[in-house]
Order: sequence, then structure tokens, then C-alpha cells
Amino acid sequence: MIFWMAILAGALFVWLAVRLGFYETWVLLFNIVVSIYVSVFLTPILAEFAPASGGASSYHTALCLIVLAGGCFALLQGLSFVFLTGQFHIPFPRVFDVVFSGMLGFVAGFLVLSFAALVLTTTPLASHKIVGVLGLGQQSQPANLVCITRCCDVIHFFAGSDDSGDTPRDALRRLLQVNTAHPDSRRKPPEANEPPVSGKGG
Repeated sequence: MIFWMAILAGALFVWLAVRLGFYETWVLLFNIVVSIYVSVFLTPILAEFAPASGGASSYHTALCLIVLAGGCFALLQGLSFVFLTGQFHIPFPRVFDVVFSGMLGFVAGFLVLSFAALVLTTTPLASHKIVGVLGLGQQSQPANLVCITRCCDVIHFFAGSDDSGDTPRDALRRLLQVNTAHPDSRRKPPEANEPPVSGKGG
């Protein structure tokens, strides 16, 4: 079901892309892809640098994904408006503004909803029955994950380092396994089950 939801989101972005035009839509898609790439690769570092405590630890990875992606997109979109789209407009033939901008808009919408599904997958909510019924589980979104991986591969080709050896596929695999690594925050600490000590032993 998540695949068809992403298709619907892509269709909505097609309408937005046709209104924006090819030039503005290309900039929007580029900013979305870079933001997702940065979020996927830097989330483990941010999660380790700023660890969570208590019940929030189960949602820590999801929060890091949202903060990194949202912050990076806001920064890139602001810079793009100041130096690119807000300064000048590049006219293209009508076929570009309708057909090609629509295609780019569809990819952008598909990516946005796929990333939202990825964020949900890293939380304990992914194990709930209702999530499985709606088709939002990890097993129900292979096409969405492939789309994220392929788009991140393009950025990684230019910005990635051969020394690290990490690929977008490896980074996504770590994120998808993070919900099994979180301890159960509802579990009582060991000392809570121990009988209280009344005094020193004789």
C-alpha cells in the first residue's frame, strides 16, 4: 500500500511541478535528494553524538533523520532561492515545463513519501499490527527503498569517499536494523526487581 501512496504523492507533486516549471522543479528535486542523502549518512553520527535517554531512545533515530533532512532541505532551499531561483528564471520550451518537470515532480513526491515511510520503519511503531495492515512495514516497501538508494547513489558518486567503503545501501541497512537494537524502554531496571536491603548484615 505504501507504494501506491507514494504514487499518489508523486501525482500531487506533478501538479506542483508543472506550476513551478522545469528549472525550479529540478532545483527542488536536487535539494530533496541531497537532504535525504545527508540524513541517511549522518544520522548514526548524530545519534551517537547526542544520545537520548528514557522512552525517547526508541524514537531517537527517527528524530535525527527528520532533523537532518528538514534542516538540510531548509538550508539548501533558502540558498537556492537567494542565489538561483529568486534571482533569475530560465525559460524552457513548454514541453519541458509540462512533461519533464512533471516527471521530476513525480520522482520528488515519490521520494518524500518513501523517506517518510523509512523514518516510520526505524521506530517501534513499525511492529504494530495497524502498520502492517496499511503496508508501511519494511517488507512492504522494497520499491520505495530502491528509489531512495538509487537517488542517493547519484549523490554518492560525486560526494562519496572510497576510503569509507560505505554505500547508500549499507547506510539504509543500518537504519533499518536500528529498531531491533534499541532496548525496551518500558523494561524495569534490574535493581527494581531486587528486594530492598533493610540494613547491614551481621
